[in-house]
Parts: sequence; C-alpha cells; structure tokens
Amino acid sequence: MTVTDEQVAALRAFLASEPDEAERLTGQLVEADRLVGYGELVHAAFVTAVRRRFSPSWSIPEVIGLVATVRAQLLDDGIHIDPRTSESLMRHALGDAVATDLEKPATARAQVLLLGELIVDEGLDDAGLDEFLAQARTLADRLMSGVTDRR
Repeated sequence: MTVTDEQVAALRAFLASEPDEAERLTGQLVEADRLVGYGELVHAAFVTAVRRRFSPSWSIPEVIGLVATVRAQLLDDGIHIDPRTSESLMRHALGDAVATDLEKPATARAQVLLLGELIVDEGLDDAGLDEFLAQARTLADRLMSGVTDRR
C-alpha cells in the first residue's frame, strides 16, 4: 500500500489554507474508504516539518518554546492542544527517546495543528509546498512498506 495522489491533494489543500477544498477532498477519501495511508502521510509530513524546522541541531527549550508559541496562537482561536503530547511528538520526530504512550485523539489533533503552524511559519510557495509533500510522501511510503528508519 502506498500514499495516493488524492491523499496528497487533501493534505495539500489543508496546508495551503484552503479549508473548503480540504474538507471536500477529505470527505471524498472517507466516502470512498480510501483513508488507509492518509494518517501515515500526515505523520510523515509532521516529522518532515519538525526536522526541517530544527535541523541540524535542536534543544528541548527550543521545542518547548515553539509549542508554547503555537499553543498561544491557537488559544486565541479557542483551540487547545496538550503541551506534553505536543512536546513529546516533536522530540520523538527529532529522534529523542520520549514516552510514546500518548492518547490517539490528542496525538492526531496536536500533529495536525502543529504541522499546519510549522508550514505557515516556513512560508512555502506552491513549488516549495509540492516539494515538501513529495518528501513527506516518500517517507510515508517507506513507513508503510515496513522500513522503520524514519529519517
């Protein structure tokens, strides 16, 4: 199983801040029962964005600071993400040995919202977003094929 073009298009619409198109495309995935691989794509995009943001080196205070900034921005819109979950997800994406016994709904919520903010911060143009998604798709396909190295 590999990531589909339709899954990439749905995530692209979300990351390009096209909520109506993202909702429509995601709805089509749900209706056609083609979500297998979409979670892996979102995860791979999150890992890719975190690594791009913090490479080549990072520190725990930097991760905490970014999570605090994103949480404050989201709280202005009445949206809450769990700080422990958010920090653990980011540190895990960076290869740190952290607790992974996180609640799935909180994990999914934090991943998607942090991913969106990381991409906004990068200020990617259309070509940059396409290149980013190609990297994430490659990683997602590797993860789904059983390749465990997430780098």
